[in-house]
Amino acid sequence: MAASLKAPTVQELWLPRLIGHRGEAARAPENTLASMRMAAASGLRWVEFDAKLSGDGVPLLFHDDTLDRTTNGEGPVAVTPFAAIRALDAGSWFGPDFAGETVPTLLETLALLVECGMGANVEIKPCPGREMETASVVSSAIEAHWPADYGRLIVSSFSRAALARARDVAPGLPRGLVVWDRMATMMEDAAALDCVSIHCAHQHLTREMAYAVKAAGYILAVYTVNDPALAHQLIEWGVDTIISDDSGTLGTTVSDSTGRASDRGQVPAA
Repeated sequence: MAASLKAPTVQELWLPRLIGHRGEAARAPENTLASMRMAAASGLRWVEFDAKLSGDGVPLLFHDDTLDRTTNGEGPVAVTPFAAIRALDAGSWFGPDFAGETVPTLLETLALLVECGMGANVEIKPCPGREMETASVVSSAIEAHWPADYGRLIVSSFSRAALARARDVAPGLPRGLVVWDRMATMMEDAAALDCVSIHCAHQHLTREMAYAVKAAGYILAVYTVNDPALAHQLIEWGVDTIISDDSGTLGTTVSDSTGRASDRGQVPAA
């Protein structure tokens, strides 16, 4: 089981040059199995997605705190039982070809990704007041259902409390700190939480900040970048990973261009 593993160091963890945001959100409804399959068909090796809890504690894929934007339902996710969420249409808002697409569970998604040979950046996305519970359930589910020798997974979150709980519950899972505008303390916070990566919004990242993050030894990922010129500029700054809605953001190929050879999530021994 993953619980028996030692968390990989920064030097051991590998992230690809491009990670699909919420699957491939430019071409399929975000955080659905259709979006994960679209990412796989596009050649992406990893996807990012949001994990939170239904009202009755089932870990599922969903970004918002309410159902309104991406389903035909309404109201808070945190008080809605999973059976009711599952009955909703999570695809028609994106396009008629996705009518009837449902909200997937975390376990369904993990199984699909392993079947497709893909990696996962699982963002713990708790509804307000559910940071500890969400981190515990999501981390435990990953430990129990993600193959221990497979690698290719990192948990991330904006919530410092959620990351601290994830560290306590599943210390063998590598962690990434997601930041929007709390840039001044991001490296201090990442160090306190034993994170191996920092995930920054491109709107707030400067070249000097990128250099500082890399000099401190962290993997640097940037979200959500859909402009090719911006993506390549960020790579010139030393950014390791671009998180994008579109698999075409870096050009015609989405393969890793850093020369790091591992496709298993670990850098092979020299």
